[in-house]
Amino acid sequence: MTLNKVVRKFNNKGVTLVELLVTVVLLILVTGMITLAIDFGVRSFNKSNREAEGQILCAMLATSVKDELRYAKNIYIEGIDEGTDFSTLNFYSTNYSLKNCSFSITGKDGLSAESGFIMLSTLNGENELVQYDLVPKKTYVYGLKAKFSKFERDSSQPNPNFIVGIQVMTQDDQTIIAEEEFAVEPLNR
Repeated sequence: MTLNKVVRKFNNKGVTLVELLVTVVLLILVTGMITLAIDFGVRSFNKSNREAEGQILCAMLATSVKDELRYAKNIYIEGIDEGTDFSTLNFYSTNYSLKNCSFSITGKDGLSAESGFIMLSTLNGENELVQYDLVPKKTYVYGLKAKFSKFERDSSQPNPNFIVGIQVMTQDDQTIIAEEEFAVEPLNR
């Protein structure tokens, strides 16, 4: 059928209601499939970006913690020699030139939390808690949170090492995006 015959058919008879409905239904189905494909693509893109940013954040936090512990002076663990978390650890930070430092985790509200921003904490002259970002808070994109998953002091070595684990997870704490475990030998005893 040539184009002229099709045009003459529509000019003479017009379009029936059934033909119009079939055309509208087909347009709706095609539009719906295109919308679903775009939505799937956007969600996949955001998921892969969140995972990549989580791995970058985990590596940055691990490097910062390694640097703090490697160059720390006057390391003291409260209580027994084997601490189970970073709240028992105190040291002099040569990176910030601060004494009685420890690691802490704060939420978005600035209060202590199980997962959130990993900070370096110390008391100032008025015994007020002051916190310093280990990495800028802007690096916690897509609502990512971090926490320490492991902290041990390996006393079996001649110079005791710290074994540290860091996890980066989603905002709902359900999905661990990245984790890293590493050993650090302090250079300044």
